[in-house]
Amino acid sequence: ETAAPDALVDIGSSVGAMVDVRLERQLRYYFSDKNLWKDEWLKEKMGTEATGWIDVAMIAGFKRVQEITSDADLVVATLRKMDGLEVAEDDNRVQVRRTTPLPPKPLATPLQEGTSEKDPDESQQQAASTSAAWDQMMATRTVEEAPAIIPGFREVPKTGVIYVMDQAARHGYSAATAHEWANLGQGSPETTKPRNWPTNIRKRLTEFVEKGVLTSDTGPWNLDSIEISEENLHYGNPNGDLAMRSAVAKYYNELYRKGKSQQYTADNVAIVGGGRLALTRLCCAMGNINLGHFLPDYTAYAELLSQFKTLNSIPILLDPENNFRITLRDLRREIVGRGLSALLLSNPCNPTGQLIEGEDLKGWVKIARETQCSLVIDEIYSRYIYTQRMAPTDAHWRIVSAAQFVEDVDKDPVVILDGLTKCWRMPGLRICWIVAPRSVISAVGAAGSFMDGGPSLPTQRALVPLLNPKAVIEQTIMLQTLFSHKRDFFLRRLADMGIEVDSPPQGTFYVWCDLGKLQPPLNTCWGFFRELLKEKVIVTPGTFFDVNPEQRRQFSRYQSFVRLSYGPSFKEIQRGLDGIQRVIEKFRPQDGTGHIPRRSASGCFGYPE
Repeated sequence: ETAAPDALVDIGSSVGAMVDVRLERQLRYYFSDKNLWKDEWLKEKMGTEATGWIDVAMIAGFKRVQEITSDADLVVATLRKMDGLEVAEDDNRVQVRRTTPLPPKPLATPLQEGTSEKDPDESQQQAASTSAAWDQMMATRTVEEAPAIIPGFREVPKTGVIYVMDQAARHGYSAATAHEWANLGQGSPETTKPRNWPTNIRKRLTEFVEKGVLTSDTGPWNLDSIEISEENLHYGNPNGDLAMRSAVAKYYNELYRKGKSQQYTADNVAIVGGGRLALTRLCCAMGNINLGHFLPDYTAYAELLSQFKTLNSIPILLDPENNFRITLRDLRREIVGRGLSALLLSNPCNPTGQLIEGEDLKGWVKIARETQCSLVIDEIYSRYIYTQRMAPTDAHWRIVSAAQFVEDVDKDPVVILDGLTKCWRMPGLRICWIVAPRSVISAVGAAGSFMDGGPSLPTQRALVPLLNPKAVIEQTIMLQTLFSHKRDFFLRRLADMGIEVDSPPQGTFYVWCDLGKLQPPLNTCWGFFRELLKEKVIVTPGTFFDVNPEQRRQFSRYQSFVRLSYGPSFKEIQRGLDGIQRVIEKFRPQDGTGHIPRRSASGCFGYPE
């Protein structure tokens, strides 16, 4: 076996977030049992047990790798993200090895003996990687090889959440085992009914009912069924049903625009089948422009922006030293200096949880109006708010929207996205909306006529009562009561474990954590992610939020960051935090007595086990 080089240390990758699926699949194939059982040349390089060190430069020079990329840094970064491999550097020499020995080759059946296999470097269609062999190193389960891409199609990079869920599936996550896992990676709010919430939360809701703040502690509505009849089985308007659009307009007018001369109408609203589809329609309706976006931000923006070649996407870096915020002065300078015609952002921000509100948000709208740069604001978390400076507000609820500061609903360049996915806790219904000047709504309607045809008509008509402003306020009080307590509990547990959150979330249900001070390998998002999979905990590595269309940049600042979600139930959150604590204690240095020093336990703070 080849001896490991001396003084090897882990290296950090400077490559962006999105995994090149083709490259990862090819590299997995090279290191797979299946390939090494027959590739005597490569096995000789790796030693008898195939665990010896091999130069990454040699791997990067293989013909099939060169056909995918000539970027050696990208090859290193991809290898670092793969389970079962260790990457190290010594005197500017980057090497890689398998972490498990090559098992004996199974005896071939007569059918297999008569089957010829092409060399992977010469084959037009590669095997998809030995998922089964890789997972046997981690667990005894079989995963089928990914199907080959047929002519005319391409491998489409996965968004961060989809990628991490795929990796979790390789470690045993499924519908049947989900109750054993803690999914702190997926951006989904719990959909449980209030009667199943923790006891202390239900007591708080009962107090609100007794004080007249709420009319019920079970919620203002109960959607149990969707009626289907002859009247709603026909084609609908691509921009949505009139009743639903009118309800959305009324919702914004009553909550944000009371007393204003300009009011939204149904013509200012488009109903679409989900937030990502809303963004896709908007991008389709845009011209050949410079479009600004922030770093970090929502992972789906990367692949979305890469598909529209008329959009020249321009990243604007948010500095952690400024709490991932930008001043109004710098905002104006970025818009004017970069010649931006549109600016895309989430508010509150996914993943940082930072919020633009009050006078700051008013200033953003004013700058957009004066510079004629359209603000496309993803407000899907608009009612997950944890600050006291909101308007409109009272002692029990807080909401935020740029709609409050729009002067002319048909001229101000402000486009708002929201929907039932997060704030109504109904992601499965796939109903969202765009609120914008009538010209924009007309354009996205035209795009929808050939892209998707419009959302489900029966679903829209069943959901109209959910837009009643008084009911929304009651639901907001309940929502913020639940999630503000989960947020506080989450932050306390993280602090006890030594995980830094320099900018606590003001909105959303995410915590943007800096792992830099943890022990290796937990001080990088990929090391943290891989170790937690072993504990059945799912998180989202920070590099996925480095919005990088078509991988144009090679540098990412978020290798030490991870996004954690407190969207799930309390029990699942506790299960996940307990898993994180076990991993941290596993790698915590021992003291002089051989014991592992522990931080003080924070307990459950009144929350049920």
